[in-house]
Amino acid sequence: MKSEHFSAGAGEHKPAGRIAVRVYGLAAMLILLASISLLVVGYVASSSADRQALENETLVFDNALHDRRLLIARDQLSVARWDRSVANITHDFDRDFVRDEFIDSLWYDFQLHRAYLVGPDDRVLARSVEHHVDFTPDTLKAGDPLKILADLTRAKFERNRIDLGDGYGQKPIPATQVADVTEFAFSRIDGQAVLLSAMAIVPDDGTVTLSGEAPVILISAKHIDDGFVDDLNAPLALKDIAFLDGAAPEGRTARRTLIGLQGEKIGHFVWTHDTPGQEIWSLVVPIALALAALLCLAALIVSRKIGRLSASLERSELRNRYFAQHDPLTGLSNRLQFSDVLAHAIDRLPDRPFALAACDLDRFKAVNDSFGHAAGDAVLRAVAGRLRAAVGDAGTVGRIGGDEFVILIDGSSDRQSLKSLGDDILDSVCRPIDLGDGTETSVGISLGIAIAPHCGWQETELFAAADGALYRAKQAGRNRAIFSADADASPTARHAPKSHASSDAA
Repeated sequence: MKSEHFSAGAGEHKPAGRIAVRVYGLAAMLILLASISLLVVGYVASSSADRQALENETLVFDNALHDRRLLIARDQLSVARWDRSVANITHDFDRDFVRDEFIDSLWYDFQLHRAYLVGPDDRVLARSVEHHVDFTPDTLKAGDPLKILADLTRAKFERNRIDLGDGYGQKPIPATQVADVTEFAFSRIDGQAVLLSAMAIVPDDGTVTLSGEAPVILISAKHIDDGFVDDLNAPLALKDIAFLDGAAPEGRTARRTLIGLQGEKIGHFVWTHDTPGQEIWSLVVPIALALAALLCLAALIVSRKIGRLSASLERSELRNRYFAQHDPLTGLSNRLQFSDVLAHAIDRLPDRPFALAACDLDRFKAVNDSFGHAAGDAVLRAVAGRLRAAVGDAGTVGRIGGDEFVILIDGSSDRQSLKSLGDDILDSVCRPIDLGDGTETSVGISLGIAIAPHCGWQETELFAAADGALYRAKQAGRNRAIFSADADASPTARHAPKSHASSDAA
């Protein structure tokens, strides 16, 4: 009997042991599968987050580099689209003018490190490094990046050439479309990586014209050095950003490679991009380990953490999207967002008319010259705030470069209301601006107002009309608002309008 009882007891406990093992094994397998699944999800999420962060940073960087090129071109335009430049360079080459007024302005006003004046036959009439000018004759050789760029610029000039009766010139363009008459390139000069910007020297007021000769080409070069990188990155705050002439070192990836006119690599921009995926990964691993001990508790922790990470990623994406659509200095709409707002307003014509105002600060250059660029930035921020307060919910205010602002007053074409708003803006901007340490300064503002659809149905037409009225306001003494229709009624308004940069520098 004893032997039978032992056998029976063993038979009763063996299935229970096997079930327990299977349950434990199944539980362990479920926990393992859940942990592996979580690790896979973590890997996919972290990789996607890192990739999206890099794409956002690259988009913002490309926009900043594009804006830097346009800023250099607008600076050039202030001396290249000028009757005196045509008279003293193209018609009768005056070395004193080139040295004291032309090159000095490019260096001291705009910090363009190098400049070249290239004649119709590829003769270099003058070259400069900073403010030092060399008039030694030279001819550009085939394959020289400067020659290639000069040829491209001449071709672009021919596409924009117009007849002025006793000669010819170039069709007027607003400063916002300066890229239409400018060629850009990256190159290397004397071992230094540079950003080149080239445009033809053409008349502005028509007091002189180009005759049989081809225009002289102005090529300016901005060194791509630490200062260039710092200025470019100031609104972006990319981590460890640098420009490398050679290949990117091991462990660093070239985010943007600059290519020259002949396909050669000029250098690379590198930076350490934001990696929100590392945060995801560092949280997922401990959670997966915790699941091995307590699956339900780990699932709760994961859901809470994933929610926080998603919110963090959303905030990061919103921040990057904001910087892609807004001017980093003033917080106003940049050119990209303002064009979208304008396009939407145009789509609603003629049922909902609107007004476009081109604005340019008066005496702003004097602020930079007297107090420095930091004070100039403070003035721009103060003016932006005043414009935003004056316009309110009635429209959109944008900054499109330098001291140039644009305003879209939506759904209004009443001249009296627009005049009242213009008066408010003039009064507001002219108030003293505190620069700190008890220092105050003041600037004025000139406005050119175009009403749609009276002044046009397209963005280019409306900008041209507003710029023409702005030019007339500058001619009439500045610090005033003029409607496009009023500007067109004056004979002088038929001349080609100066760019904003040109009128402020005058």
